[in-house]
Amino acid sequence: MLSDIPNLIKMFLVGSFPQGPLGGLAINAFLAIVTMASGFVLGLLLALGRISKNTLTSRIITFVIETTRALPLLLIVFWFYFFIPLFAERPLPTLLSAFLSLTFYSAVNQAEIFRGGLMNVAKGQWQVAYTTGLSYVQCMINIILPQVLRMMLPSFAGFFISLFKDTSVIYIIGIVELTQVGIMLSQREPDKLVFSYILVAAMFFGICFILSFYAKKWEAKQLKWFK
Repeated sequence: MLSDIPNLIKMFLVGSFPQGPLGGLAINAFLAIVTMASGFVLGLLLALGRISKNTLTSRIITFVIETTRALPLLLIVFWFYFFIPLFAERPLPTLLSAFLSLTFYSAVNQAEIFRGGLMNVAKGQWQVAYTTGLSYVQCMINIILPQVLRMMLPSFAGFFISLFKDTSVIYIIGIVELTQVGIMLSQREPDKLVFSYILVAAMFFGICFILSFYAKKWEAKQLKWFK
């Protein structure tokens, strides 16, 4: 068994890559990063729509956000995996389906983080910005958003850790990510069942612990800054 460990660890880290598609922990990390970034942009737009003075826009976006956040991620993954091909009348690549579902999930959660930050910006900041002659977009980019990002960065870091763990759900649509590698190994070689799941847990824990450690350090710096 000891001689198999390097090959097993490689499978858990990158799957069959480069002979096959990227998998294992690498695909979890990749999807977490790209969907955090894409969800960041979409989440900002949703947050601005939710606090919009246009009542209809605000109500529609609020309904979408609250409904989505009340649903389990697994169901959202199924929606994109089964419903989009059904309406488009063509198959959707599995990885693209995972990307879209995780982006949507990421966006609605980040929208709430943005909204919390925007609501915490004093009204005087807006008034001062407008008196300088800045447009709404200029005011948002140059004055409001830098403050929101500084205030809410610990929340974004916490959500990224959660998103990274949540990427494990995509194994259900056949993507060979870290959890799926553990399942496949335990089914193929039952004598390695305990080893498989301990290694999966250790890898998730290790990454999340490191991210959490630096997120807490950043939060401590933020508290000093606000004092």
